Amino acid sequence: MGRPGPTMVRYYSDDGFFEAPIEKLWKLIEAHGAHMHDIHQGVTPVSSTQNADGSTTAKLTTPGPDGKPVAHTWRFHVRPPHAQVVEMIEGPMKGSWLTSTYLPKGNRTQVVTVAEWKVQGVTDENQLRKACEEFMENGFAEDSRYLKTL
Repeated sequence: MGRPGPTMVRYYSDDGFFEAPIEKLWKLIEAHGAHMHDIHQGVTPVSSTQNADGSTTAKLTTPGPDGKPVAHTWRFHVRPPHAQVVEMIEGPMKGSWLTSTYLPKGNRTQVVTVAEWKVQGVTDENQLRKACEEFMENGFAEDSRYLKTL
């Protein structure tokens, strides 16, 4: 009998509001190459390719639990000004994805995020859920702080 597959956690949030109009939020999304989330420290871009469908595929490495580099490939579909999709297509998170939809609400922008997280080697659903929620909450908080600098 083989090793069990990764545990999968579904994530949904519609309670996030950025204190900025949607146009300003897209400046943040376009600047993601210029600012890096604290949670992404240690991420090293290897290459980036523009695909025929308008998506971008990025190869990157992160430190693994043992400190050794781990390779990932992520695909980004950006659909200004209302949505972006990130798919993890190679690496320990293969099969994970998240979609963020942005809804203008005057001088604020609501973000609705739906995701499925799968991580090879993680078999504890509660551990994966906690890591997923921390990733999303930290990213939202950091983006909110960064918006104030634009």
